[in-house]
Amino acid sequence: MRIIICDDDRMFSNKCSEMLEHYRARTQKELLIEYCVSGEELLFKIEDAITDIDLIYMDIDLAHMDGMKAAVSLRSAGYTGDIVFYTFHRKYAIAGYDVEALHYMIKDDISQEKFDEILKRAMARKDKKEQETIVLTCRGETRCVPLREIKYFEIQARIVTIHYEQQSFEFYTTMGKLEERMYGKGFVRIHKSYLVNRDYIGKLTTKKCCLRDGTELPAGSRYVEKINRKDHS
Repeated sequence: MRIIICDDDRMFSNKCSEMLEHYRARTQKELLIEYCVSGEELLFKIEDAITDIDLIYMDIDLAHMDGMKAAVSLRSAGYTGDIVFYTFHRKYAIAGYDVEALHYMIKDDISQEKFDEILKRAMARKDKKEQETIVLTCRGETRCVPLREIKYFEIQARIVTIHYEQQSFEFYTTMGKLEERMYGKGFVRIHKSYLVNRDYIGKLTTKKCCLRDGTELPAGSRYVEKINRKDHS
């Protein structure tokens, strides 16, 4: 599990790290821990690793860009991993729901037991995400595709092409049914004919969607504006 601690307070950054190390020593779980001291540094670090970071411990009281604004920017950029706010400020707890935070921890009031419980939840969510699949059948052939491998769906008439890894597969459905089936699984409609996995989006404008592998897809302004409104609501 790849984790980033974003905190400019060295003492509490170290304390968070020590609690992670305590959990790792006791469970033998593999944890890769990295550090940032600002929201800007975090956004820069994660730009090319947005699908690789599983969990971020985020302080709110950061210079220049506070942790809540950084979290909003992360979600707008397509980050779908977990965020745990780790801060002194209790007053922002409700706002954490706006960025789908996993939990809100108070720095001087968190036990190792509670810390471990939250970490185990994050690990369970990561495992579930990696194990989720979609089963597709057409003309007697069945494919079982992990959701994390799907780049995008493309539909022409009622024929849908799923693009994943270096493969593709055609099946029959409507975009409405496909959207309903993939709801809440990290996919966004960018065009009347395209449903895309957020994890693979590098840049999205009102006219074009550039995937991280260099693929370019058309985008519709109405769909992109709807995504932006939802991200900032």
